[in-house]
Amino acid sequence: MRDIQGDLVLRPDARKGAAFLIAALVATVAIVAAILVGDAPTVFAPIVGAVFAVLIALGSCAFFRARIVLTAHEIVLRGIFFQQRRSRSRAAEVVRATLVAPRVSPGDTLFVLDAQRNLLIRVPGSGYAREDIDRLVNALGVPCSGPDHAVDANELAKTYPGLVSWVERHPYRIAFAVAGVVVAAVMTLVLVSISV
Repeated sequence: MRDIQGDLVLRPDARKGAAFLIAALVATVAIVAAILVGDAPTVFAPIVGAVFAVLIALGSCAFFRARIVLTAHEIVLRGIFFQQRRSRSRAAEVVRATLVAPRVSPGDTLFVLDAQRNLLIRVPGSGYAREDIDRLVNALGVPCSGPDHAVDANELAKTYPGLVSWVERHPYRIAFAVAGVVVAAVMTLVLVSISV
């Protein structure tokens, strides 16, 4: 985090980035070693290693490229493949929530709303230090509300309708639908190969 000519620039927390990198490297080494030591064909080792290497490279690039920038005129979110810009003057309120999701550690999310309480921009804060997110909220200088405990998307949607998507509110339905499509595709391929 640093101030540049009055701009607030937040960078991801180095401790969280290092933890991701270490966990990813350990998982890669363990999985590749298991393939080489076990009964699996050794040809899978470089394939799995390459897939994990790409994921590690993308995660590292995201860590080094990601920024939250608050200027006198804009709120800017920069990621690895995107950049979002919103006019700071339209920000009228912030909803701060610690969202819990299946298989994901809870993290702060800021929902910056306009005067009509429509979502202006969503700031995922899970990769940032809590103190930096506090600084961002203070620097915005607008009223801040939100639940005082960790909530799931359904609970947040009851109090603040329209902030979270249907997909976020129904993660298990999406997972079962994707699994159903995959199973149906595999069964179709098996039936077609049997009938040929």
